[in-house]
Amino acid sequence: MSADEFSLIDAILDTLGRDALGDAAAGAGVLVGPGDDGAVLAFPPGRELVVSTDTLVAGRHFPSDANPDCVGYRGMAVATSDLAAMGADPAWAVVALTAPALTLEWARDLAGGVRAAAARFGLKVVGGNIARGPLSLTATVCGHLPAGTAIVRGGARPGDRVYVTGALGGAALALVEPRGEGGPRAHLAALRPNTPEHRYWQPAPRLAVGAALRGVASAAVDVSDGLAAD
Repeated sequence: MSADEFSLIDAILDTLGRDALGDAAAGAGVLVGPGDDGAVLAFPPGRELVVSTDTLVAGRHFPSDANPDCVGYRGMAVATSDLAAMGADPAWAVVALTAPALTLEWARDLAGGVRAAAARFGLKVVGGNIARGPLSLTATVCGHLPAGTAIVRGGARPGDRVYVTGALGGAALALVEPRGEGGPRAHLAALRPNTPEHRYWQPAPRLAVGAALRGVASAAVDVSDGLAAD
């Protein structure tokens, strides 16, 4: 049975604020967090704000029967990858969920995946929204960097050398040949490291590389949509 909106919000906030991962909704720069009409944030002087958003739609960007903790983690990861491409340090996130119906268990599992990703990437979840409709997850992430150091796509010039981090194509195999406990219904805890399923559900934004390339790279782009597309 689906739960009412306020019960879902309470369940999500409870999940974001408990256990050994620490409070995923409060921290440096968070003056007003979840629960108000908007978040109030402060970032260090001399730095510029970088904002990016990504939407994952069930049946197009992830299997419709996927476990919600995997969906939550992947949604946060693909959005954060754009911060990495700009050379930004992650700071905050706002997450919007649309679903035809939600149970408390499903909402808690989704929030658990969001929380795990936020802890790994250094993000604080400072707000969000729940709406009724086709299943989708939208993550808006904010980061910051020293003024004037953002790495943009338009900086590329003829003659530049092109580099790619990591190995390409592994995540796509998870959708072509999902296998056993690593298939679409896997929980995060069941994913085996260095498998296509692990790379699909838990992609690793190149945050350290992006930050190190400030003032070095002439341009950068996130290729999570595919090398040919980007």
